[in-house]
Amino acid sequence: MPLIWELTAEFRRWLPSDKLLQFNQNWQSQGGGWQKSVIDKFVQLLENKELHYEQIVGALEVEYLRESDPSVKQNFHNALGFVLQTIYGLLLERQVKNTNYSIDVLNDFSNLEMLVRNNKPLWIFSLNHDLIIEMLAAKLEIPLKSGFNDKTTIRMSGNGIDWQEVNFERLLRSDIANHNYDFFKEGETGINLVKMHGSLDIFAQGDDINYLKLSPAKLDPSEYTTTLSRINEINHEFISSTKIVCTNESVYLDENKTLQFLRKTLLSGAHKFSKKLAQLAPPEFLQLFENKINSFNELICIGYSFGDKHTDHIIIEWLTSERERLLSIINPTIENSPTHFVHLHAQVNCQTVGAADYFLDLDRSKDSTTRRIMRQIRNSRRIDVMKSI
Repeated sequence: MPLIWELTAEFRRWLPSDKLLQFNQNWQSQGGGWQKSVIDKFVQLLENKELHYEQIVGALEVEYLRESDPSVKQNFHNALGFVLQTIYGLLLERQVKNTNYSIDVLNDFSNLEMLVRNNKPLWIFSLNHDLIIEMLAAKLEIPLKSGFNDKTTIRMSGNGIDWQEVNFERLLRSDIANHNYDFFKEGETGINLVKMHGSLDIFAQGDDINYLKLSPAKLDPSEYTTTLSRINEINHEFISSTKIVCTNESVYLDENKTLQFLRKTLLSGAHKFSKKLAQLAPPEFLQLFENKINSFNELICIGYSFGDKHTDHIIIEWLTSERERLLSIINPTIENSPTHFVHLHAQVNCQTVGAADYFLDLDRSKDSTTRRIMRQIRNSRRIDVMKSI
């Protein structure tokens, strides 16, 4: 899956300024579109190569919050939705197209089993939107729970496509309010996974904002992407037949032929969990992290760049409370404590290696010459890509 600047480059390739302007002209010809001040600001942000996509989202959020004119404010809201839908689409495409590649590469991370054996249960708090942890757990046959305490099967159609049955885990708003989550308890073997910033496979539904998460019928990593593709195909079938387009929602007809919506939960930008903006990723998951971290003596941050203030604040408070606590940073680009952690440097251990090498270092017997060569090729290719951005 792409790093933030890789995804930003994909975003800009897919949406150059002239394409955005053409989109807006087409929307205006159909009675929609955005006002000049909004489209000009969007183009300005797109052409500012110093900004990655989350910063573009953050800048649009600022414009939305500042704006007093209701129609212009709505335009900025629509622009935000458009960016998030585009990011979702790019991530989904990458996740689906790279399924077989991902399943092979996941062999380099198989030593996750050691962490699971030594931590009962192992808690993973993810800021990513992808399904890599779920796919890895399925590949290694490691039990995984995400707090969702119910299961449901939904029959859905796209107004012409054959009926499809999709299995979900379900978490009701009332259960969130009552802290009624289903996680492995102390001493039980498995992974407790909390997707703090939403996910490709987590959807909000209904006025109460209940949550659904994909729950493939087979313990097969490819089932995650197969099911996501199925939902996407149903959505496209409905759009093609009705010309009804919903931003950041997948639509379908239920077995009663009633229109239903799966609202996408990706959380991005500079104002995550802000009460000033409508966001669907459950803020209670951040509270879970804040509460649970106090029972840990070590936190291992893999690939995190320490750019989310709400997360960093929790980690700083956790380190400050007990001198024995240790933050291990696994990131080839971070050699020393992040700036806002410098006063806690004695409790910060930086390992300038990538995630694959970190896991392989746990037990090198699972490595091989072939896998080392393939890893070098992948790393060289990623370096070349990053240099070209």
